[in-house]
Amino acid sequence: MLAFVFVLGGCATGGGRPIAPSSGPDQLRVAKLRYDQRQYTDAVELLKGYLQFQSGAPDLDEAHFVLGMCYVKRSEWPLAVTEFQILTTDFGDSPRLGDAHYWLGVSYWKQTRPAAYDQDMTRRAIGQFDRFLTLYPDHPQVSEIRELKALGRDRLAQKAYNNGALYLKLHHFSPARYYFGLVRRDYPEGKWAELSLPGQAEAYYREGYLEEARALLDSTHAGLTDPEARRRADVLIKKYGPPRGSAVPVPTSAPDSAGASG
Repeated sequence: MLAFVFVLGGCATGGGRPIAPSSGPDQLRVAKLRYDQRQYTDAVELLKGYLQFQSGAPDLDEAHFVLGMCYVKRSEWPLAVTEFQILTTDFGDSPRLGDAHYWLGVSYWKQTRPAAYDQDMTRRAIGQFDRFLTLYPDHPQVSEIRELKALGRDRLAQKAYNNGALYLKLHHFSPARYYFGLVRRDYPEGKWAELSLPGQAEAYYREGYLEEARALLDSTHAGLTDPEARRRADVLIKKYGPPRGSAVPVPTSAPDSAGASG
């Protein structure tokens, strides 16, 4: 019977042998050892027990961090988010704080999806990237996070551009102008801002604002560097002609935001 019980105990750990018994202070040390040995299932069980039964221990921040890293290694990103959130919220003096902020942003990012899908997680990741860059400008992973943030912003710009293009195709010109204008205002650094210019001008024209469409193209066409955006703008300039007389200011109050949703 005793042999049978030990066999069951070993199977329960997933590693073919039982987790070595340990007292409270030793349990975290053993868990970290299992983590270093890539025995993440064993490490998770040990860390959960430590956090449950050693609630007054001085190194709970370390336990949460290592548990989060176990989830990172197993690509269990929502669980990793939970552990890093606890650390960044409840342990403001932890030496692991900078790394926890970094991994929290990465854990959000790993749950993001392409521009065709909902971008809530992309926004969460960018928000966390901004916090990390503000709090830890000298962290070794700063350049990596800046690159991820740029990718996230490009994805949000593409999402908004796609919304504008869809509304334009459906002849909903006011929300189309809203989304094209949003891209040009909030994400001016990428190609989607340039591609939004002819889209916004066409939405103006299709809604009856011919002079505004002409003025928009005339005032911004020369600065276009994206070949596709310039080609589309050239087609519209030939179609609408130059603005008559002085440039007409593009209206900002109506009705760019009417009917826009999603």
